[in-house]
Amino acid sequence: MADQLQLDSGIVLDARGAAWFGEEALLALADLQLGPAGGPRARGQMLPLSAFDDFSMRLAELLADYRPLKTVVLGDLVPAGLDPAHLEHVLKTFVATVACHGELVVVTGDPERRHDTTKQRLGLTFEVRPSLVLGRRLFVHGDEASSTESLTWLNGPDGGGLVVFGREQPVVTMTTGVASTARCRCFLIAPDRLLLPAYSSGAAGGDVREGRFSSALARGAAWSQIVAIVGQRLVSVPWSRSAGRVAG
Repeated sequence: MADQLQLDSGIVLDARGAAWFGEEALLALADLQLGPAGGPRARGQMLPLSAFDDFSMRLAELLADYRPLKTVVLGDLVPAGLDPAHLEHVLKTFVATVACHGELVVVTGDPERRHDTTKQRLGLTFEVRPSLVLGRRLFVHGDEASSTESLTWLNGPDGGGLVVFGREQPVVTMTTGVASTARCRCFLIAPDRLLLPAYSSGAAGGDVREGRFSSALARGAAWSQIVAIVGQRLVSVPWSRSAGRVAG
């Protein structure tokens, strides 16, 4: 059984790589990378695959366990350069799976605004938008355009809420045994921000302890906690700017 961690805000982090917002009955996922992963992995941007790809199994379990009214995907729905045949297959399969449980909203990054045209061409029904505001929560991809929007929102008269975003594909180095380490996907938590891990178990960015983030939204956050995904466990550790390893 996958670990869950409920934050003070009531948000539930799930070791299957998702966050659950109970008040809104909303399941949030980031950076899915639907389809073949060879391209990103060949460029050294992905973690090693496990014995089998559990992407579909985790998704089915999450939808069955939480029964969301709305599933929100934050950016990177498919890898760049996916051929048309694969694109059609993976999108139709994913949309059909989610549609059995509720509404699908894709919050796009800049390169992905084409999804609105693609869904019309394929006859698919899901919402594509640059951001999503629900009460005191703002959901964005985390690219530069949405980072600017988010910082304006946080500092404006309607600020004081929480920005939920992806894009960074955060990982942290964990000790897994004697003289053994592994790079694990993780959540990052700040008072006004929640950074989600890449849902794809192979996708990975830089180690968060090095503080090398690509967006202003991540760089300017007062991070206080790392929650690492170690198999089906969640391991919570304090945030530190200094590079180094986190004991698991």
